[in-house]
Amino acid sequence: MNSDSQKIEIAKRFEQLHKTPFSVWTSEEEHTSEEEHYLSVYENLLMGVFGDCYGLNAEYDEKGDLINEATEFELVVDRFESTDDDSELFHFEITSEPSGIGKFIEEHGRHGDW
Repeated sequence: MNSDSQKIEIAKRFEQLHKTPFSVWTSEEEHTSEEEHYLSVYENLLMGVFGDCYGLNAEYDEKGDLINEATEFELVVDRFESTDDDSELFHFEITSEPSGIGKFIEEHGRHGDW
């Protein structure tokens, strides 16, 4: 799993694509620090708060059972949210050992269960 500093960097990169502040989705009063704010943004990114998050490199067998969970993910930033007024794809990676979150994201995104 990514370290906190990696999670914060991913959240900051994601935030740069948005013209609407993240406070629309999460209350700033919940966070005691800027670090906590960005960690919350990262968790919301994974949980589909900002849109469907899809695993790109997951591997499945013929029956559709997961063999290897994804470590690379993408999320569409819709054009009404994008700073460029065009839809953009945001890519990020989860590094280190598999944690189960890749499987969670892939299963929900794959079946539209957000």
